[in-house]
Amino acid sequence: MADIHTPDEPDSVADRPIGTRSFIYGAKTLATAVVAFILAIANDGDTEAAFWVLVSAGVLGVMFSLIERTTTRGAEVVSHRRVNLDVLGTVLLAALVNLVVHIAQR
Repeated sequence: MADIHTPDEPDSVADRPIGTRSFIYGAKTLATAVVAFILAIANDGDTEAAFWVLVSAGVLGVMFSLIERTTTRGAEVVSHRRVNLDVLGTVLLAALVNLVVHIAQR
């Protein structure tokens, strides 16, 4: 049974096709990867591991979106606040991986 959402629900956006949430997550994560890439260039590759984590997560998000759209019918409510929290969690994971790689290389 589908979840029922009311129009006055905070941060809810109108129902979107299945896969929209994954696509938005992937796109925002890939945009963050561009920032990590610029930082990696600026600091001689010290944040390269974070860049690769963000690229991987972003590509997975976009790919899951394509899979969901081609195999599932229906709609979902997209919460941008929730997607932003997911992206923030991914950025924190990328920073942690980068820290571990940096310490391991010493």
